[in-house]
Amino acid sequence: MVNERLTIAKVLIAGAPGAGKTSLVHSLIFEGFTEVAPTIGVNFAQKVCRGEAGPVNLSIWDLSGQPRFQCLMPRFCQGATGVILVVDVTKSRSLDTAGQWLEFISSFNNVQQEFAVVLAGNKGDLPAVLSQKRIQLFCARHNIMEYIQCSAKTGANVRVVFDSLCSAMQRKHLVLTTSSSNFAQSPT
Repeated sequence: MVNERLTIAKVLIAGAPGAGKTSLVHSLIFEGFTEVAPTIGVNFAQKVCRGEAGPVNLSIWDLSGQPRFQCLMPRFCQGATGVILVVDVTKSRSLDTAGQWLEFISSFNNVQQEFAVVLAGNKGDLPAVLSQKRIQLFCARHNIMEYIQCSAKTGANVRVVFDSLCSAMQRKHLVLTTSSSNFAQSPT
């Protein structure tokens, strides 16, 4: 057996209820769209995506946007090195909620731990109410380097969102490299 190197990262998917977080993950994993029920607590998925420096095995934690589940989130946020903030481009309030989520995640992630963030404007197949100017201001205020409009329903740019996050994590050296034999024995 060849002892090859794997790159792994814990990624959070966060945003307002109904922004399409679970649909975005579902579209990535299954390469198609299906109506999904609201997330209760957290959903978990794994997918290998490709960044500029090669593949990254993503451990994807899809956080419920419903406030009643926020008491569960501190444990899930710890150790994340990437965040995809999902906004619904058809709802103006969605961007405000994304800012609150970013602050929330920052407060519960390890203080020493930096993470990369990509802002995903979901439901790009519908008429948008969020202006580009407002999105640019939001990104500048929160030091988000990349905004990608996508559609979980059509699949447009879904893979680009995750690949872009992989590249951002690689540029910041936020991915963990391990041997495949160690990864197979890991309990996580």
